[in-house]
Amino acid sequence: MYPIDPKTLRFENFSLDLARCSLRRGAEQIQLRPKAFDVLRYLAQNPGRLVSKDELMKTVWAGVVVTDDSLVQCVKDIRDALNDGAQRIIKTVPRRGYLFAAEVSSGAAPNGPATSTAEEHDRPRWHSKKLWLAAAVALIALALPVGRQFIDDSGAPGSTVVDPYRANGRSHIATQRQSIAVLPLASLADPARDDYFADGLTEDIISALGRFSDISVRSRNAVFSYKGKTPRPGEVGRDLDVRYVLEGSVRRSAERIRVSVYLTDTSRGVLLWSQQYDTEPKDIFAVQDDITRRIAGTLAVRLGDLELGKAASKPPSSLEAYDFLLRGRDLLARATRTDNSRARSMFENALALDPSYVPAIVGLGLVDLNAIRFGWTADPLEALQRAERLAHKAIAIDESSPGAHALLGRIYIRRGDLDRALDEMKRALALNPSDADSYAGLGNALLLLGEVEGAIQAIETAVQFQPNISVTNYFRLGMAYLLAGRNTDAIRTLERALVRDKNNVFINAMLAAAYAEAERQEDATRRANTVRQLSPVFASAEVGSLFRNPDHREKIVAALRKAGL
Repeated sequence: MYPIDPKTLRFENFSLDLARCSLRRGAEQIQLRPKAFDVLRYLAQNPGRLVSKDELMKTVWAGVVVTDDSLVQCVKDIRDALNDGAQRIIKTVPRRGYLFAAEVSSGAAPNGPATSTAEEHDRPRWHSKKLWLAAAVALIALALPVGRQFIDDSGAPGSTVVDPYRANGRSHIATQRQSIAVLPLASLADPARDDYFADGLTEDIISALGRFSDISVRSRNAVFSYKGKTPRPGEVGRDLDVRYVLEGSVRRSAERIRVSVYLTDTSRGVLLWSQQYDTEPKDIFAVQDDITRRIAGTLAVRLGDLELGKAASKPPSSLEAYDFLLRGRDLLARATRTDNSRARSMFENALALDPSYVPAIVGLGLVDLNAIRFGWTADPLEALQRAERLAHKAIAIDESSPGAHALLGRIYIRRGDLDRALDEMKRALALNPSDADSYAGLGNALLLLGEVEGAIQAIETAVQFQPNISVTNYFRLGMAYLLAGRNTDAIRTLERALVRDKNNVFINAMLAAAYAEAERQEDATRRANTVRQLSPVFASAEVGSLFRNPDHREKIVAALRKAGL
């Protein structure tokens, strides 16, 4: 059969206008990101044919190196837009590709006569029975599994976003959101001396924009891979799947701070707004606020007084305290024992100048959590209690601080107080709907509570905002996939985690369990042998002890034993 190539394709009650790059359900226009639209167009132009992942990636991302996660996410976008959770339209053929199973026609309105445009070598048109029969035969032969799909991303100009708090598998659709990446501001002075200031200013702009519910902002870790580089905005837009990119520079002296910023619409390659600020150091917070408001206004999002108030910077009483805060954040991000200790000193210096400076209080709490996590404290219980006191203090000063609520949520997870952890993570995300760490924390709490689908949704959302999430969170996502019976996804995710931490006993063990569940016994045995080499005393019975649902623990233990552990 030959591919379809008319101006408008119709299937079920949808129409795909190829000239205008639009998808409609009747009179309603449905937003899709550009790459998701391209994937849908190609599949719809090739109905009834198994299209491999390689073919799709070479067609849609021609000349661009991307992982298959980009394609998987596009398909999830499409299924969400088409309400195709049961895969009646686009069917996944495991390890092979995708098959567009709906009947496709072109030319006429849904209520009028439709003219078929697909051709076979010996027949001029498709017939629905033959299309469905061909699809059914292909799928039965390949034993296609049908699974729940999840999507949370922003598009150009907007897309639906799934709320990961949903209970009992029910998704609630949130509002349309504009997507943006704020690249690290370049320091034009002495980079060794002033990088921390430029990075801190970048992080504050990201945090401020994240407070707007209509804006989806890529995380600090997602954008800082571009630090020191000069990528084109269009390249960043493709890599991070965003429509808008903000870039700029900072030059600082003792008397003046000069900030230049440029906002680009990557879908059109158009510079939307630029501004140069030349101000005294004490006015840097007003500059942050102005940048935030101008971006929000340019993106034409709805600006309520409450959101504007939340996004506005709350300057410390001392500019020097802000400088100590930025130095502390820079040291904290390095995650070494020495730098963690130095970060504590910086936050304490900031608080000596302004005892009510909430970001510094939160920073001190994070120092304690780092010390617990990496074994840098002789008394982890005291460190946890100290961090909890700091979190409560921060919330008492500023109840609208998302960082304070996220800190408290992580502390509750450490304590095993999962219900309260869930409440705090939800509160943090209500205050900053773009925070990847809070989504990951929410996913961790949901996983331990037994809400596996919700955990998958939350951590997948974290990946969308921050593709390079921590190895720990990839491990949790892989475990959640395993509990959900999504063995292929579990293997893919755990293999990715293993690349970054090949000597991690638990990742190796969980990957062995996933291989065993997928009936890949040889791979499971090889990975189990690695576990024994790394930890001769590894005991499967001790895994999953924090799970509230005993069935989940039993499933993990059974899979580990099946792998030979």
